This record gives sequence, C-alpha cells and structure tokens, in this order.
Amino acid sequence: MVLPTADFWGRNGRVGVTTQGDWTNRLILVYPDTLETWAFVASSSPGEGDFDFYPLNDQAADEVMTELGIVWLARSAEEERLEDYVFGLRAHLSDDNSYRGMLRRGLKKLFGRASTGSATRTEASI
Repeated sequence: MVLPTADFWGRNGRVGVTTQGDWTNRLILVYPDTLETWAFVASSSPGEGDFDFYPLNDQAADEVMTELGIVWLARSAEEERLEDYVFGLRAHLSDDNSYRGMLRRGLKKLFGRASTGSATRTEASI
C-alpha cells in the first residue's frame, strides 16, 4: 500500500474499518500527527481498555494499514458523528494539539521572550 496524500488525511485524520487480523471489524481512527509519526486508535469496549498505538515512521504506518486491511469510510456528516460517538478525538486533533503545534507554540514562546525581554519578568514572577 502507498500512503495517501495529505489531502486524503485532511486536518483530522480518517476513520476506517479493519478487515483483517485480531482487530477485524473494529473502527479505527488514523491520524498523521507529525512528520512521519502516526496515531492509530481502534474502537474497544470498556472492559478491553484502549487499543492505540503510534508507528514512528511512514513505512511502519503503511505496514500496519496493510496488515489491518483498513477500508476507509467516506468523509461525511455521518462519518463525523460516528467518530465523535466512538472516539471523540477529532475536537482535539488540530495543529494546536499535535506535537507539531506544541513545538510551534514552544518556539514562539521561546523566541517571543528572547525578542521582548519578557523572560526576565516571567522568571522573576515564579
């Protein structure tokens, strides 16, 4: 399988159904969180605990998608409601909450302090 383009994933990842392996017939949310780092969250019952894992590169993510035989749901209002009901994660999956977003905020904060001199005031107030 070749990984789909960024347009396929959008800002919120995609929901699909696993068709192979131990997790057959489960819903799965796949989100490319940062450059070459992925989040996979499969549906589970309360007694099973969480089924989430984080492939560390594109090749590993591609292998997991192939192994699970994921069939992607079409983007629609129904798909959004299903994601909200089963996972409820999309509201938190944005640039601001991703690792990339946290890094961006940290860099802005760091360089903002350095350029304005507010680091001294912040340290003094701690």
